[in-house]
Amino acid sequence: MDKMLENAIKVSEVLINNGYEAFLVGGFVRDSIMGRDAKDIDITTNALPEDVQKLFTSHIDTGLKHGTVSVRTNKDSEFYEVTTYRIDGKYDDGRHPDTVTFTLSLEDDLSRRDFTMNAIAKNPVTGEYVDPFNGRDDLANGIVRCVGDAKQRFMEDPLRVLRAMRFAIKYGFAIEDSTKAAMHDIEVLDRLDECISKERITDELRKMLVCGNPIRDIFMEFSDIVCVIIPEMTPCVNAPHNSRWHKHDIYEHILYVVDGCKTKKFEIKLAALLHDIGKPASRVHDYEYNCDHFNGHPVKSFEIAKEVFAKDLKLSTKERERTLTLILHHDDTINAEPKKIRRFIVNTSEDTVRDWLIIKEADMADHKCADGEEEKWNDTWRRLELFKNTIDDVVAQENAFKVTDLKVGGKDIMELLNVKPGPIIGQILNELFEAVIDERVTNDRDALLELARTLA
Repeated sequence: MDKMLENAIKVSEVLINNGYEAFLVGGFVRDSIMGRDAKDIDITTNALPEDVQKLFTSHIDTGLKHGTVSVRTNKDSEFYEVTTYRIDGKYDDGRHPDTVTFTLSLEDDLSRRDFTMNAIAKNPVTGEYVDPFNGRDDLANGIVRCVGDAKQRFMEDPLRVLRAMRFAIKYGFAIEDSTKAAMHDIEVLDRLDECISKERITDELRKMLVCGNPIRDIFMEFSDIVCVIIPEMTPCVNAPHNSRWHKHDIYEHILYVVDGCKTKKFEIKLAALLHDIGKPASRVHDYEYNCDHFNGHPVKSFEIAKEVFAKDLKLSTKERERTLTLILHHDDTINAEPKKIRRFIVNTSEDTVRDWLIIKEADMADHKCADGEEEKWNDTWRRLELFKNTIDDVVAQENAFKVTDLKVGGKDIMELLNVKPGPIIGQILNELFEAVIDERVTNDRDALLELARTLA
């Protein structure tokens, strides 16, 4: 038995030994049934919050309004949230119940939860389950099903719509028909649009993108929900490419690229999700060949993605900048010359270039060879493989990727030219750096000083 569960049982035993009930609930129970690791354990009880406070000298009043007290049995243990059985009132804010009523019934408490898989309680001492909504059957059969009336559950907290999508993606489950119908309900979608903060939406989207499983089927079936949380995606849905080089329409292509990125890195997955969002606005019809072109679409996608990050999603500055860089460069021509790779790294970073390779390969994989263009198609793939092999050699050379990597510094230049500090020193160092990047000189102290003499 691991330490987390052992300590949770000790907390439960304090409650039970004092005449109260105690059950493990939530994600821990769900994940343990599925044989998955869980991050934390929640406990529910018929003891009132003030009773819980009296039983544990070490406690934190986490959320007394909603019946939650965090407790531990010793100072070396983590805290566990203990919540009194409750019945929730209306959810006017789309997240928290306006009122809660404490109850003595465990089944009443389980009936307010979102999905049957999360409405299973486990006796921590006997190991017996309380499962009034057959959540274990739904887990065994791979089904996401709301507890009770699905529309009511989603209207209480519309973020549950995204949670249903996430569970379906993460576990490879099917969504039960009445639950699915409620997810498409226009009132539910309007409430999702009105009530849920971009922080909560971003958190759910992040979990979907980085869980390691394909998103395409769920994102195709629930494109209406995707377009609520990212309205700028709407023009992409069912938008044809009308191009000899593409297998799928714009939206489906986007999803294939997301799934094709061999990574769990959020910035790459998000960049893939937005990389072609500017295509509909960039479409130009070629009447001579009866096809469409999307010239400049990376810049347009970059601009739209900035709007998405300003209005719809909440990212850190680092995540936003990395994602935007990948979107802007995703369609760059592959040039495997060492100095071109070095320049790419200088203008971005080594990590960015390696991330770009992942999205570039996934993007190419969802293209097809146009009739009569086999040579061009094969050459593109050869250059990609050469780039992948060459970047390691470029990095291994430990060449300069920024001015401070040069084997000479400002002091060396001042001594060489017998000059005082001033703008000329920075200008010379920058010219030396450019010469190294362009392979006109090696990053060698003597070679750099020799060149510096000619630049003074």
